[in-house]
Amino acid sequence: MATALIIHAPEDALPARALAEKLRAAKLDVILEKPSGDEVREAVKSAQVVVALWSPRSVGQPAIADDVAFARGKSKLLHAQMQNTQTPAQFSGDKSVNLTGWRGEDEFAPWRELAKLVTDRAGVAPLPPPTPRPPSGFFTPGRVDAKAEAADAPRPPGAPASRAAAPRQAPPPPRPASPPPPPRQAAPQRAAPSYDQAADEPKRGGSMGIVLIIAALVVVLGAAAAGFMWWQGQQATQASSAALEQVDRNDPAALRALIAASSGAVKAQAQGALKELEERSYEAASDADTIEALQNFLHDFPDSEHALTAKGRIQELQQNPDTTTDTTAGDQPDNPEQTPPGAAATPGAPAAGGPPQLTPPGEPTTSQEPPSAPATTTTTP
Repeated sequence: MATALIIHAPEDALPARALAEKLRAAKLDVILEKPSGDEVREAVKSAQVVVALWSPRSVGQPAIADDVAFARGKSKLLHAQMQNTQTPAQFSGDKSVNLTGWRGEDEFAPWRELAKLVTDRAGVAPLPPPTPRPPSGFFTPGRVDAKAEAADAPRPPGAPASRAAAPRQAPPPPRPASPPPPPRQAAPQRAAPSYDQAADEPKRGGSMGIVLIIAALVVVLGAAAAGFMWWQGQQATQASSAALEQVDRNDPAALRALIAASSGAVKAQAQGALKELEERSYEAASDADTIEALQNFLHDFPDSEHALTAKGRIQELQQNPDTTTDTTAGDQPDNPEQTPPGAAATPGAPAAGGPPQLTPPGEPTTSQEPPSAPATTTTTP
């Protein structure tokens, strides 16, 4: 099996494991987490391709740059960048791929480019194309409706309009022509009525008044329609604001539904609340540091910028389950009742149950006078 080596800083172990997991899909044996020095260089000799993973933490380590330079001399080197990190100056002319913003998506263009370079260098089959995402159901600009296009397509002569359309019936045979009617006699012409211009003036004035009334009605209706639309917009804004106040800000699904149904300031506030919930959820999952907590975070936020790091941590926990060791404190208990028999509570104190220590009386000071001797009495015989 072809071998690929990832050179990275110890602080970048999680993203390096996530990258290794993606490369294993190409039937590659991926080596990582080797300490700088002889172990890395031995792995370089046996690897078909080497990927140098550059980040703000690895560019400042000269030992990693020396290992990458050794791999460069073997003509096996590729560079991958994270967090918009520039490769060191000595590798500025080498081929590099910027993976900034990658969260593990198969359709991410820089990842597809890096995967192709790695498989070509290693001599293995390329990765399969990414699986297309299902349509969202919303209108997509430029999308053609196949049914409408088939209905509007030109049909050959004689073909029916559709399968459900009934065939046209043959036209009925022509009827025999009837004999022409006899010519009518011309009616006597009547005298044209005289035109009275004075009588027509009131009619013109009435027509102009009707036109003005219609125009006024149109203006009033337009203003009413505009006012109604403004009122409806205000009602929608108030409804969205009320929904934002009532929505559970700890429920990502409810916040996403509100974002899809709102616009303007309410939508921006809902997006901010969802981003804040995402950061709090990631911090809680990181503090718990369990597979279940990290999986729950990925379930709620599959497109989070922390998804790649969370997946790497899950793989680490699955490969290296936590083990707990019991340690016994060497300090003695502070409670004097728990002091074992024979042990002194304080330095210089007698052990429990032993004879009490006698303290000699202090010597008298110069200021103290010795006790007076007893008086003696002499008698004369």
